[in-house]
Amino acid sequence: MATHLCVRSAYSLLQGTMSIEKMVRKAKELGYTSLAITDRLSMHGIPEFYAQCTKQGIHPVIGVELDIAMGDSLSPFVVLARDDEGYHTLLKLSTQAKTSEAAITAEQLFAAQDHLFLICFAEGGLFEEALIKENIEKINQIAQQLKEALPTCIVGCSYEESAFWKARNQLLRSVLEKLHIDSVALNKVFYAEQDDDTAYRILIAIGRQQTISDKGLPQFPNRNMLSLERMSELYPTDELNLSDVIAEACHVSMKLERTFLPKFDTPDGVDAKQYLTQLCLQGLKKRFTTNTPGNEYVQRLKFELDVITDMHFEDYFLIVWDFIRFARRQEIYVGPGRGSAAGSLVAYVLGITHVDPLKFQLLFERFLNPSRISMPDIDIDFPDNRRDEVINYVLQKYGAEHVAHIATFGTLAAKQALRDVGRVLEISVRDLDMISKTIPMTLKITLPKARAESTRFNQLLQSDPRFEQLYTYASALEGLPRHVSTHAAGIVLSDTPLSDTVPLIKVESDMLSTQFTMEHLERLGLIKMDFLGLRNLTIIDEAVSMIKATEGKSIDILHLPLDDEATFNLIRKVDMVGVFQLESDGMKNLIRRMQPDKFGDIVATIALFRPGPMENIPEYLSRRTNPQSVVYIHEDLKEILSDTYGIMIYQEQIMQTAQKMAGFTLAKADLLRKAMSKKNAVELKKMQTEFIEGCKTKGHTEAMAIELFNLIQKFANYGFNKSHSVAYAMISYQMAYLKANYPSKFFAALLSSVIGSEAKTAEYIDECRNHGVQLNPPSVNQSNDRYQLQDDSIRFPLLIIKGVGGAACREILIERQTGGLFTDYYDFVARIMTHRFNRKNIESLIDAGALDEFAMSRKTMLASLDDACTYADLVRIDTLGQSRIDLGLVSRPIPIVVGDKASERAEREKEVLGFYLSSHPLITYKKTNGINHPPLITLKPSANTVKFLAVVQRVKQHRTKTGQMMAFVSVNDESSSIDLVVMPNLFEKYADFLIKGAIVEIEGKIDKEASCLVKSITVRQNES
Repeated sequence: MATHLCVRSAYSLLQGTMSIEKMVRKAKELGYTSLAITDRLSMHGIPEFYAQCTKQGIHPVIGVELDIAMGDSLSPFVVLARDDEGYHTLLKLSTQAKTSEAAITAEQLFAAQDHLFLICFAEGGLFEEALIKENIEKINQIAQQLKEALPTCIVGCSYEESAFWKARNQLLRSVLEKLHIDSVALNKVFYAEQDDDTAYRILIAIGRQQTISDKGLPQFPNRNMLSLERMSELYPTDELNLSDVIAEACHVSMKLERTFLPKFDTPDGVDAKQYLTQLCLQGLKKRFTTNTPGNEYVQRLKFELDVITDMHFEDYFLIVWDFIRFARRQEIYVGPGRGSAAGSLVAYVLGITHVDPLKFQLLFERFLNPSRISMPDIDIDFPDNRRDEVINYVLQKYGAEHVAHIATFGTLAAKQALRDVGRVLEISVRDLDMISKTIPMTLKITLPKARAESTRFNQLLQSDPRFEQLYTYASALEGLPRHVSTHAAGIVLSDTPLSDTVPLIKVESDMLSTQFTMEHLERLGLIKMDFLGLRNLTIIDEAVSMIKATEGKSIDILHLPLDDEATFNLIRKVDMVGVFQLESDGMKNLIRRMQPDKFGDIVATIALFRPGPMENIPEYLSRRTNPQSVVYIHEDLKEILSDTYGIMIYQEQIMQTAQKMAGFTLAKADLLRKAMSKKNAVELKKMQTEFIEGCKTKGHTEAMAIELFNLIQKFANYGFNKSHSVAYAMISYQMAYLKANYPSKFFAALLSSVIGSEAKTAEYIDECRNHGVQLNPPSVNQSNDRYQLQDDSIRFPLLIIKGVGGAACREILIERQTGGLFTDYYDFVARIMTHRFNRKNIESLIDAGALDEFAMSRKTMLASLDDACTYADLVRIDTLGQSRIDLGLVSRPIPIVVGDKASERAEREKEVLGFYLSSHPLITYKKTNGINHPPLITLKPSANTVKFLAVVQRVKQHRTKTGQMMAFVSVNDESSSIDLVVMPNLFEKYADFLIKGAIVEIEGKIDKEASCLVKSITVRQNES
């Protein structure tokens, strides 16, 4: 027998091609009973490896390949855990390798050698150079040093299929034998099959940024998983036997001690349970400042606290309460809640959430079920520009060793795999772009699936042998992890140093990350907390701040009146652009049909407009229109389902129905809901029997009980978490309220949130115009780096100008702050040229209109720029590396006066801003002629016919196979551009009118992104 003791999985990022499942399955097929995992420096794959080995009946050997400092050099070792203490040592060593510049030393291994197996590489390691040169004296010297430093170390022999290395290994063995140092068969396994070597070499080339023809790219033959027969042919029996002895001696249970959350530091050493209870009672009083909370609140609070303390989650709630309190003290807006946590009264009275669960009939058991031990999961939304402040507070409070991000992996997805492999195979970027564009834009598309679905993709692959080769190797590597990054929001905390429980890695500079991904952390006792950065909260926060700054009003955004008429008028008009959750085309269509008139309608739209629940929309709308047509199976269901017209939209309604009709506790009802959603047949059968018997006990017939169970089961597949829906509807309502009542503040904040996105900026600018909000161009004297209000109009920031950028923007603001406002064009150029500014920066500012206040045409400023720069040089005085200016040294130049041409000015403006701001011809035309066609930016591919107004930019004629002329016409409006396909019959009629500058009204069908098949053309105006 034998055991492979040096095996890299795909988690040796870009240095291994085997998934964990493939690796273990291959070992099983070959008849191995044990297998080691020894990824390079990392332990990412350990939990999955252990689970797969257990599933396949393979004995798992846990290890890692580490570089150890031996003398003046680093040498690779395979380090295997003999026991759980050895595993803990590996956690520390891998953490050090991935987070610290300090080398792992032989002394560290020496201290732990009773719990580890240490295998030194021969080929590729300490002995390689001496073996190649057959320097026996040097080999002997290294072996003696190794034995002295690490007495239990074993030397691994590999590459035995190579005649060269077979001879060298034999030489090494003769030296080791004399020194009583064991050698072991250490076949290096980097891929599964022998013919995977090229794919592996390509993977290495991707990681090294090399090409396949690069002479410096090494070869890696025979690194596949060899069969038992082949191993016995190549390696000495004693070395094979030793590999088995080592494997059998390695026993890591993975039943490790669980870690826990840090203990919250309560004042005066008060018990955490007592402190949490006191906080909740105080919080309940604060929530009901004008009246006394009803008994139902007191009873609910007691019940929740009992469950929380029985589950020992006091510290969890106190930790969350504490960092949210910090956020509020720093005036960081915290979202009203998300997910099932909004169903907790404890969370509400602590200020963690801002949705009254009793008012909205939200259930605590949906969040924490006392009948099913599960970790609490409170996810918190913060403004995306201030989230990091809260995370940093937690990091400082609990310490860097106790707080970490969670690792996640970027993979070689279909297009990424094609591009990476294509670069290695030296296929041109143009060809790769062409191929990539034929892959369907489908979520989680794979290359084989793309080939089956896309005729064009398949045809391209068949058109060139190089493309077939590209597909073969890209398919082989597709899905492998490419790089490690961090979970978007997840943070874990531990009362003990995290490296006692999980290996860590440095991905971001501010904080370490766990090497294990999220799904493997919970069973170690590590509870994930999500700190989510939500752009929409930033918008709300900034808009509220602007209202206070400009109007002196303090808007309590968490206590808005939920019946504001202006808000519901806005919603019913489907004026939803920029409103969280409600601005998609599908959602707007639902709102148009529903015509919401109360907050509960917004809650329902968010729950309904999702895959699955959408099936209920026609029935819901029908019943809403005719509420008298709603029939309930039993009258007792009316109080539960009347708000949703007899349809179970929410998971909470399913639970309440089981409680009311079958006498289930809410905890048991949650188990029923969960069994239904997971389609657990065994559990469902058991619970169906209990449900029917419960209904009968409550006096209902068996027939009615069966009918009701079937109804619940039907809706359980589609039911949505009402707690989440209510919490997010609150954010939607807040944004709609701000848009309806304070449009200029809302749009200023909204535009600031999309700096860097030309498409979104253009869309929101058009929306500002529709709402009568005045827009002012950027200005070097009045703009800063964000959109701001000036007398209820919006001033554009300098930061949106292409060719200026963040650094140049900061220089303008610094100069303006230190030297005062710029008085004229030459004053600006002279002063700004003492900073890191160049001619291109100034040209961009001119084209964007940022210097218009100097009362010179833009063409004049451009024409006079050379003279202005010369003037700047003449008035600048450089002393000891410092620059200052003296405007009195020479006279200002005389400007070269040139008039602006409107169309050229507009086009140059669009080049630097990405959209037309001041003078697109359509803006005036639409206003003068009362035309309200939608802007191009809002039009998406659809089966419906659309109508829009645009200006012709370019006409490209094309002769069809039948000899007729057609055309592809590029047009734009103030928001975007689109290509028109004008077929021969239409082109023949309008060819003379389709000229640059013509304003045309188009009716047609947008069959794909930015392309419209024209059905009719109306020429509105031709510019000369």
